Amino acid sequence: MEPLFEAILEGAVAVARLLQRDPNAPQTRAAKDTLVKAIPHPVNAGDTGLHLAAAALDEKVAFMLLEAGSVPNAQNRRGARPLHYACDPRPNGSAVWNPGAQAAVIRLLVERGADIDARDAGGATALHRAVRARSAAAVRQLLELGARTDRWLKRRRSSPLHLAAQSTGAGGTSGTQKEQLEIIELLLRHGADLGAMDAAGRTLLDWATSREVRESLQS
Repeated sequence: MEPLFEAILEGAVAVARLLQRDPNAPQTRAAKDTLVKAIPHPVNAGDTGLHLAAAALDEKVAFMLLEAGSVPNAQNRRGARPLHYACDPRPNGSAVWNPGAQAAVIRLLVERGADIDARDAGGATALHRAVRARSAAAVRQLLELGARTDRWLKRRRSSPLHLAAQSTGAGGTSGTQKEQLEIIELLLRHGADLGAMDAAGRTLLDWATSREVRESLQS
């Protein structure tokens, strides 16, 4: 792993020392795909240190890297940006899970110029990824910062509300129905289209995977 990435996993002190030795370190890009088990989160070719700091929900390190010249909208080979990674940690599937820290990193990135509605190669925005992770804290912060609810995934034309209504199958999201219902309520409150259909013509009620979800959509 690149020295910058190793320093990020050690923490802010190690990053500060590296930046003193190598002011150009923030421009480092991951050369290949790997899994960072300590978080856990994949690092993809083209990731910057800011991607990893965002995935680790380390606001202090993210701030240091931004101050040192990291690009908030840098894209990896999959089109993902640091803001996408900040929305990936989930309640039951991340060693770094901390909803307050997640909201803080999201806010920092957006305030420093991250495009809140930018899509990765599959069409997912940060909001899609936050919904898929069942992170109500991330969804709330994104919506408060102005994230749009009407963006679509490329393959199935799924909106964030479509993802909220179904079981995503994502690891670490089992037993999160309370968060799921909260996310649905947040999306509807911020103008998500209840009548939206996906590419197959399915409505949100068609996507709903439980009685509680259907009731939430119909209330």
